[in-house]
Amino acid sequence: MSDFRFIIDVPVKNQWESVELLRSSVQNCFAAVFRRIEGADALAMVTGELLENAIKHGHWTGEDGIFRLRVWGDSSSGNVSVTNPVRAGEHPEKLYETLRWIDGFANAADAYRARLVEVARPGQPGGGLGLVRIAYEGGCRIKAEIEGSTLCVTARRGA
Repeated sequence: MSDFRFIIDVPVKNQWESVELLRSSVQNCFAAVFRRIEGADALAMVTGELLENAIKHGHWTGEDGIFRLRVWGDSSSGNVSVTNPVRAGEHPEKLYETLRWIDGFANAADAYRARLVEVARPGQPGGGLGLVRIAYEGGCRIKAEIEGSTLCVTARRGA
């Protein structure tokens, strides 16, 4: 199967147990349908990281919150996007700042190493590795867009 297309598009409740269920589902879908495609493990990891970020940083007004996971691609690229609610008029500046910071490095490996050094310093808060991990380990370019009270973060791997 050298040329193919795939899409997974689901609305999901903002519950922590959803992260691992969906991450492993994406990985298992690739294994069941394609047996082995380059980047399948990376796309599953990216799925988990983006879902975690959506739960941590989304604007949830109760347990009924829903976000959307979309995974799609073809034989040359794969994409993962997660859409979640944000406060109306709120701009996730820390997200944009992190994306600019990553882009300031010659490559994602340099950004990843720099972030590891930062979080290893005494007194520094842990975390902040998710987006850098997506760029480096996932081999992805990341973009974020806000429309009204919805944030969509997309990671693209490949062409």
